[in-house]
Amino acid sequence: MHLGYLEQMRNTDLSTYRREFLKKAGASLLLAGLGTSAFAEEPVTRGFRGTGRMNMATGEDWIDTFFTGGAEQIVHYYADDFLFEDVTLFQTINNKEDLYRAFLPFVDAGPDSPAGVHQFDIIRYDGGLASDHRRVRRTEIPANYSPELWATWSTDALAGAEYDYDEWAVMNWVWKAKHNTDFLGLPAKGKVTHARGITFHSYKDRKIVREFTFWNFRHVAVQLGVLEPQQKFWLPPA
Repeated sequence: MHLGYLEQMRNTDLSTYRREFLKKAGASLLLAGLGTSAFAEEPVTRGFRGTGRMNMATGEDWIDTFFTGGAEQIVHYYADDFLFEDVTLFQTINNKEDLYRAFLPFVDAGPDSPAGVHQFDIIRYDGGLASDHRRVRRTEIPANYSPELWATWSTDALAGAEYDYDEWAVMNWVWKAKHNTDFLGLPAKGKVTHARGITFHSYKDRKIVREFTFWNFRHVAVQLGVLEPQQKFWLPPA
């Protein structure tokens, strides 16, 4: 969903952001090298910097950090080799500088933030150890598809399939946005919308190696008055 703000970021001078990003990246690596003894007074036991199985607290850590901790922190939750995909917007990212740019609009800068004020909350977390379950890639092209057409619709889904993972998670969440500008060409300024979304994560050593995110753009358009609500035609007459 945050890729919807990339047009607003296109003309943003990122030189200062980039310097801060690189500085904080170096600081994160330094802290990682200090080991747990440096934090003996209050060991981290939850989230991506915690220990044990990934769980609901891990998911809350991820979804909170990317808009309260900012782009500088959230990019370090991803492995060096990763693939991020927003299925709704048909977009993928596979390097941290682009991911950093994509997360910038969600920095919680208060009510006057150019992209508005955002709140994300996890509704449900399902996850577990990968064990012997791994991705299985389709190798043959289905009937009624040319190679070019099949590539259009399968390439993003297959990207990153080579990355190994040891845990997985599926998170259902809700996104509340107070818009200070139009959104994806829709008249959103001054309005509040809610959207359901779902994110699938593959983890390796407590880092995200593969992410699929899908969110309900149509329902946002309904709330903005652009589309009519879906009629439940299958229900019997009242």
